[in-house]
Amino acid sequence: MTAEECLAARAAALDLIVPEEYRFEILRNLALIAEYEALVSAIELPERLEPAFEYRP
Repeated sequence: MTAEECLAARAAALDLIVPEEYRFEILRNLALIAEYEALVSAIELPERLEPAFEYRP
């Protein structure tokens, strides 16, 4: 499935109309999110780690 087809399927599932002038930016953002997902998924975390109960930036 191409990125354009994926966008069309997601928009249809949410009953959204995506204006043509925003498609490029949306597709670029989805590609960036996919890169972040790949980075996070590449980290192997042992099952024994305790969850963080509080976030402090």
